[in-house]
Amino acid sequence: MKKFLFATALTVASVAQAGSLNLDLRADHDSVTYNDEAGQDSTNKYYFKTIRLNYEGKVNEELSFRLRAAYNKAGTATAGAGDNSQTALEFAYLTHKMSDLFSLTVGKIGSDHGAIESTTSGADLYLTSQAYTKTGPTGGLLGQYLSTSNLLYVLGAKGTFTVTPDHNISIIAFKVPGSTADSEASVTGLSWKGAFLDKALKTHVSYHMGNGATNSADKHELMSAGFVWSFSDFAAGVDFVNSSFKEDASSEKDSVTSYIAKIAYTGLEHWTPRLEIISSEEKVETNATAANNGTNKYMGYGAVLEYKPFTETNFRYHVAYNYTNQEVAAGTADANAQQIIVGARLYADFLK
Repeated sequence: MKKFLFATALTVASVAQAGSLNLDLRADHDSVTYNDEAGQDSTNKYYFKTIRLNYEGKVNEELSFRLRAAYNKAGTATAGAGDNSQTALEFAYLTHKMSDLFSLTVGKIGSDHGAIESTTSGADLYLTSQAYTKTGPTGGLLGQYLSTSNLLYVLGAKGTFTVTPDHNISIIAFKVPGSTADSEASVTGLSWKGAFLDKALKTHVSYHMGNGATNSADKHELMSAGFVWSFSDFAAGVDFVNSSFKEDASSEKDSVTSYIAKIAYTGLEHWTPRLEIISSEEKVETNATAANNGTNKYMGYGAVLEYKPFTETNFRYHVAYNYTNQEVAAGTADANAQQIIVGARLYADFLK
């Protein structure tokens, strides 16, 4: 970890004369309680949700780069992530703008899967879907599909076609998370990002497919679509996210589907209240323990209040309440979890 911090410091020092260097810091007090059916111990902790340094700069007008490191993650090499970079390294890529219509990005990038939820900074998330986290009140979900969080940072390449200033289409290819460094398991995908009504309506649609991490005959399929609409003093967003895994040997299939809806009132100078709803369904067929196979359903509800004391500074306090219910096996009472989050976040440019 010391070597990683020292290398990052040297990088920062060498480029501090240009570009932008941002600190993203969020610290929370997080309390979660479960009912007896969840079979989980309640937790009560202080922790860093986010500690990041993000540097973006240009070599010239056609070549730009980005490096982002997270200091709330272990700095050891990522196990089974398809590359030998450290867990703390989130983004490390170059973008070559070959023309006004096309650019190529290579390195550790985002996968473009997951619609609006996945492109929202983790420092701005409170209630997350089962497709995103692959967890519920009883713990980790059982299917072999890929979660959105597995796909936030991947090693690969992306070609982006700028159709109009408000619309672009990307073709992406990357290593399957969980595969070994020399594995040929890969995912390819297509995504479209668009904006309408003077950017008041923004959309994101994607489709990905790829091989299994340990058996190339197994198949992953990923679909997502979402939009955010800013109108009057409100901002509303809706997401659909689906991830599935088909096992070649048995022809059985695991999948998770999540619908996410959020609405915020933006008409106050210092305060932003927001309501969030999530509905998910997991279907499991390939689990080795037959009793684990079946359908699990989830409903989540969240209320968030953010307070920004300084209008010109990206600093806030926040409090959030989340309730998630899981319909478990027939004849068993539902499991649920209640979460209270209180904390603060700062996003600031070191070079200003």
